[in-house]
Amino acid sequence: MENSDLKKGMLINAGNFQVSIGTNDITDVAIISKQTGKFVEMKNIRKGGKLSKVKNRFKIHLNSKETFTFQFMQPTTTIELINFLKKK
Repeated sequence: MENSDLKKGMLINAGNFQVSIGTNDITDVAIISKQTGKFVEMKNIRKGGKLSKVKNRFKIHLNSKETFTFQFMQPTTTIELINFLKKK
């Protein structure tokens, strides 16, 4: 995936999650649960798990203390997040 592939309102498959690109701005990004279709909540973090690593790695972009929603993410950072979530 390349920077130019990201469009407003996109929903991208990323392993067990989906990454939602904002409808108003591509710098707004959220992690969505495939099972529930809702925002992934911080309370779902397991110590040493993938979501814990996402929180640490992308914490400067976090927009909420309750859900995995991000602001001001450059397209390259969004692609990095997607690739990180796809890893096993």
